[in-house]
Amino acid sequence: MTPDRKFEWGGIGPDRADYVSAPEALAMLDVLAVAHGDLEVETGISDGSAWARFGRGARWAVVSTPGSRWFSVEVDTRHRTQLVDETSSKDESARLLAAYVDIAAAYVRSDVRPVRARALGGSTLTVDVDGHDVVMTQSLRDRLRALLGR
Repeated sequence: MTPDRKFEWGGIGPDRADYVSAPEALAMLDVLAVAHGDLEVETGISDGSAWARFGRGARWAVVSTPGSRWFSVEVDTRHRTQLVDETSSKDESARLLAAYVDIAAAYVRSDVRPVRARALGGSTLTVDVDGHDVVMTQSLRDRLRALLGR
């Protein structure tokens, strides 16, 4: 790897042609964002990952992915959901990215608030996405801080 190139998860393995790169993921995010014209949307690439920020007022959610291998949504309350999938093809990556955009948009449009978690402190956030509940959690660090009352 040369100094001018960033490491891409999508670059691992002999069957590279079936992986999605960050620029390809950004192009997908730009297309998916069109369906959410009622929200403020920004897209870009940083640290080798494509991202899209969906917002309305103070409420926001960011979808990010290096293209293949992992997908995440993090929201303004510092809750997140993520998936690590080392075997996703280009088609599967496109479907997963669309699902994560739907999660982000559903959160921004909703009025859900965090609910205190029963175990390990912290809180969870449940977002209804087309009739399916998606549970978002805090990072381990944030849960430990809540458990210790900090």
